[in-house]
Amino acid sequence: MRDSRPEDATQLSVLALQVWLHTYAWNGISGIIADYVLAELTPLKFATILEDPRQHVFVAQRDENLLGFAVINSATPCPYGDTKAIELATLYVQEHFIGTGLGTALIQAAQHWAYDQHQCPLWLKVNAQNHRAIGFYESHGYSRAGSIDFILGGQRHENYVMLGSPVFVDDTQRK
Repeated sequence: MRDSRPEDATQLSVLALQVWLHTYAWNGISGIIADYVLAELTPLKFATILEDPRQHVFVAQRDENLLGFAVINSATPCPYGDTKAIELATLYVQEHFIGTGLGTALIQAAQHWAYDQHQCPLWLKVNAQNHRAIGFYESHGYSRAGSIDFILGGQRHENYVMLGSPVFVDDTQRK
């Protein structure tokens, strides 16, 4: 686990593309999906994130290979409640490494960063159909606060907004 570096942009882009397609392209690759990932998950977009002081990226790495990453965005306010919270914009782990503790390590790093830098919890959006991710977040103390739509190709896709605990809980102390 480490902080990202500018030279990670290309690897982050490819890893994001792989995870996104595996997670959301259930019916194959449509033109809409192809256009979205090729426009939004680019090395240039990741380079911009890595240069933005309002965002922070942690990567899970083994040897020279990136296995997962978390993007924290302090510029986006939570759409629910008056809660001061920092957005966990992305938490992606390559399929081969799900269940190995990498997701837990990434979310813990993000939570620690949010508390150390801003003294507040995280909030996130997760696709309402992504039951595995929802269960993961719930197991780390996140609860549903509402929902928001993600629009892709004119279609609405419900995303849950989930909030972390307002009191920091270190997952290593959970049973």
